[in-house]
Amino acid sequence: MNKRSFLRGSAALLASGAALAAPDAPAIRYGGDAAFAPFESLDAQGRPRGFQIDLLAELGAATGLVFNITLKPWAETEAAFRRGQLDVVAMVDTAARREWALFARGHATPALAIYHRQGQMNAQGLSDLVGQRIAVLDGEAMRDTLATWLAHLPGPFVRVADAAQALAAVQQGQADVALLPRAFADPLLARGVASGLRASHLNLALQTYALAVAPGQDALQARLQQGLDALEANGRLEALRVRWLSSHRDVAERTLLQRGLVQQRGWTWGVAAASAAGLGLMGLVLRRRGQRVAAERARRQEAEQALQRAEALLEQTFAHHPDPMLLVDQQSGELRDVNTALLALMGATPQDLIGQPLDQLARHIDSEAVQQLRHALDEHGLLDALPLHLRRLDGQARECLVSAERLDIAGRVQVFCVLRDITEQLAHDATLRRGYQALASQLAQAQQALATAHDSKARAETSLHAFTRSVAHDLKTPINAVQGFSGLLRQRLRAGHVDEAQNYAERIAHAAQRMTSMIDALASLAQVDQGPLRRQVVDMGQLAQETWALVVAANGGPAPHWRLDALPHAHANPDLAAQVWQNLLGNAAKYSARAAQPQVRVDSWHDARGTWYRVTDNGAGFDMAKAQALFLPFQRLHKGSDFEGSGVGLSLVRRIVDHHGGDVQIRSAPGVGTVVAFTLDAAPGAAMPLPADGTA
Repeated sequence: MNKRSFLRGSAALLASGAALAAPDAPAIRYGGDAAFAPFESLDAQGRPRGFQIDLLAELGAATGLVFNITLKPWAETEAAFRRGQLDVVAMVDTAARREWALFARGHATPALAIYHRQGQMNAQGLSDLVGQRIAVLDGEAMRDTLATWLAHLPGPFVRVADAAQALAAVQQGQADVALLPRAFADPLLARGVASGLRASHLNLALQTYALAVAPGQDALQARLQQGLDALEANGRLEALRVRWLSSHRDVAERTLLQRGLVQQRGWTWGVAAASAAGLGLMGLVLRRRGQRVAAERARRQEAEQALQRAEALLEQTFAHHPDPMLLVDQQSGELRDVNTALLALMGATPQDLIGQPLDQLARHIDSEAVQQLRHALDEHGLLDALPLHLRRLDGQARECLVSAERLDIAGRVQVFCVLRDITEQLAHDATLRRGYQALASQLAQAQQALATAHDSKARAETSLHAFTRSVAHDLKTPINAVQGFSGLLRQRLRAGHVDEAQNYAERIAHAAQRMTSMIDALASLAQVDQGPLRRQVVDMGQLAQETWALVVAANGGPAPHWRLDALPHAHANPDLAAQVWQNLLGNAAKYSARAAQPQVRVDSWHDARGTWYRVTDNGAGFDMAKAQALFLPFQRLHKGSDFEGSGVGLSLVRRIVDHHGGDVQIRSAPGVGTVVAFTLDAAPGAAMPLPADGTA
């Protein structure tokens, strides 16, 4: 990724207006630090000034709020906020502070610098601090920074109460360097308090500065966040950052530039006073033009310097950060950028990784693991220390923890990932290793569940497509019949052939009735698994006997010879079980009706898969080579003129049995008969053949 485009796209200014505060707007008590320049401080006259003060003015105009500002030593301000005497403060967002404060999203980053003795090598990054004694402030913000961004630095750390003591520790040899906020340390250097020390050119943005309200003030937090978002969108917030949050060296350079402008102004007025009256007007015009040119030059120089500082900050915090980092485009899955630490971890070159889709990096990262991480990111919005198995280019395996979150950069969503290589720690820490293995096992189970869900979805879609094709094909038959007979009916009516017209009208009515029956059958099929399955003990012998009586009564003709053996009870939904018996016994009676001595038998048997219920007839039967579509709706193996029916009965049986977790098996032979067996509580295992003692 081009870093200059990355920064400029993130800081693009949008034109927008802000509403003025209403006269009766609520007064918000804001407390701040009296000595935290350039963010906020008191000037020589005791008036608040700084980045945060100007931001509150803009925020008041954007939200309609009025801020009453009080700046005191930070310890007093924090205590007043925790007692409920202040509504809003601005401070560094830390995990400990989130227990007693509700933060908006960060709107600024206090710059930290490395302070060392003159003549000592200037630090180029955090990796240069490894092995050095580092003086730091013993405050909540720095403790949180040490536990997160600087967790990889072994120290030792010299903890002191304020910046003056930290600089003194470096002067006296008690520490090699000091890592301090510029807002505290740079004024001390400017006053000569710490002679012989200097600050590095590196600005470190390791802390997030944000507005905070008391817990429970969600409405106020939301209103403040809305105002901050509006200021970010119209460019006012970025303009305040550029104005106030540059380094103190740049402030000094601007002071010299302004002093030169004052001298130029005095010289111009002197020339104008000494010149003739005719040249006075020209001198005034030239002076104003010179002011405009100088001011424009100063603004352009300041903006360019701010951009250079931002690029340098990005270079130091991303490219040279000791933790492996990468940036992935969420839409394409393409690696947009990686840092030096990641290349070292994977033993690769930039050409091996940048511009490559994640799915094509199978030699480094398992594709199934990538899919699982994507699923977790979509579900939770971020990743927090999930296990990841990496393979270096040389084949060496590394165990890592990966964290990630989404960033909106120039209108495109990017995923920013940070990896932590813990291979060595796992080798020497049994407790950490057990925890890591447990976490990896949970991730593997989730990955398996995701794969199973994908397979189930694919099977369901395939079944749905086949079902849709079958239904569409079979519903066309009665529709085409209605259309064809309607045309013939109109012709015969025009010709006056009433008898033939009556015949076509009856055929139309029959086709419509056929289509209605098919639609009703589809409705029954669709409703099988819509509700929860409520099982109870069902007397299958009594249910089969009652169903057979209904089948015989409905057929009206002579009943086949009926034999019902003793059947064990089932644990099933009684209404659905009745539909299974209705379809199987109805088919047995229908297809055996033309046999010389029609017979229907119902019995059962038990095996490792559960209890099987069997219906056997000696009817027409069918060719098993054509049985692959037997359980699809409307697929029939006999002509409708020979045997009536909708062709949905066995589809309904299959769906009911599947809903119970059971299985259906069928065997048949033409002219011999058919055996159908089902179980409603099949145990896991491969399908077993029907026992050989059936009729067919």
